[in-house]
Amino acid sequence: MSEEAELRAKIAALSGRINQQRQSGSAPTTPTYAPPAGRGSGYYPRGRGAGWAGQYAPDRYAPYHQPRGFSHKPAYAPSYRNRSLVVNSSVGSPAGPPASPATPALTSSDKFVSKRDRHMQLINTSVYDQKTQQRQLEIEATLREKQQLRDAKEKARVMGAFQPQQTASTTYGAPPSAGTDAVRHIQINNLRFRVAADGSKLIRMFDDSNTDPGATPKITKVAGVTFHRSKHGNLYRAGLVKKSMRENNIKKSSELCPRFTATGMCAHGNRCRYTHDPNKIAVCKDFLRSGRCATGDACNLSHETTPHRVPACTHFLRGNCTNPDCRYAHVAVNPAAPACRAFGTIGYCEKGADCTERHVFECPDYANTGICRNKKCRLPHVDTAGNMRKAKSAEAKMDDAETSDLSSDEESYDEIDYDDVDSDNFSDNEVMGGTDERDHELSQQQDYVRFS
Repeated sequence: MSEEAELRAKIAALSGRINQQRQSGSAPTTPTYAPPAGRGSGYYPRGRGAGWAGQYAPDRYAPYHQPRGFSHKPAYAPSYRNRSLVVNSSVGSPAGPPASPATPALTSSDKFVSKRDRHMQLINTSVYDQKTQQRQLEIEATLREKQQLRDAKEKARVMGAFQPQQTASTTYGAPPSAGTDAVRHIQINNLRFRVAADGSKLIRMFDDSNTDPGATPKITKVAGVTFHRSKHGNLYRAGLVKKSMRENNIKKSSELCPRFTATGMCAHGNRCRYTHDPNKIAVCKDFLRSGRCATGDACNLSHETTPHRVPACTHFLRGNCTNPDCRYAHVAVNPAAPACRAFGTIGYCEKGADCTERHVFECPDYANTGICRNKKCRLPHVDTAGNMRKAKSAEAKMDDAETSDLSSDEESYDEIDYDDVDSDNFSDNEVMGGTDERDHELSQQQDYVRFS
């Protein structure tokens, strides 16, 4: 072997050792000692004290005599200047790169979900799903507890507004027992109601003078608690109504929604019990009158002039309609036929051209009888000779029957509408749960509490 080849072999061996030392985390560097504290830390020149700021000469390389008792042992472990970050501490041969093992596929348990709350978090998917479900259950339980507490407070406020009146069977002066009948009465707008045992329902007590359930106010407050009217004239607590709407599925009716059909919109949305059919909408009055609409396709009403939604052409009924582009319906209807109630109230009749009644934009009650008892009616009341004769004959019949007393129809109250509470959705267990049957019996006791 030549001298040059031998030198190259030594260089390669030295390079391998250097790489091996680097991978093992150590480097063959000369240690540098820090000066230990206290005496014997080095030699000071003559005339120089411990506070001398000159350069310190290490003990090993000091050219002067060392004091007696000096120790060469350092006071602490030496620290090295050259430091390197080792990512892989495994020692390998520099001849070639080691074969990397196959990376295992990530399973569902190894995946993470980032969550931004008060802090950025990485959560395992299985743990995250479990905590999410648990959190959802806790939220639902908290909402139920709050609702139960709110219902209990409202019931306590209603029941605490007055004391129960004992029935005639109770002995005077004797303390009321658990089985004693206690009947609570309340008067609202000169109407008497019987309060259920839990305070969630006010049952209307009808008399001979007023039997119309529409006389009950639509919304009223008793001791600060809101009550809603039902179709039978009773009052239900607002919390009970909302709870029933959340838990029970609303019974959909095939009948068209009056508000949606007449105006093209309904504030109740999907909570409305009636059908919302966008193809069965009243005609746009501007389009029917002039053939143009400012809103165009964005109009909520219909621009289709079909017999279902447009009135009959009066000129066609007389046989002299000469307009080829007439937007009114050309149907043969008896002029003496009564007015169609569906067309007059909501502007749409599902019978269309097959309807035997007149399609007119008038109040059907006033057009058919000459009398409209609804003082809040917004439909047109057209006076015709026939209507006036009908009205006079109806008044004569009323005079003959000697009905001079005021009827409930003349009262200014909201009529029973489709948005009133449907009492069929409530069961006795929901309203009067936990009470005895004796609490539901009517009493002849005349004591009650008046709320103005």
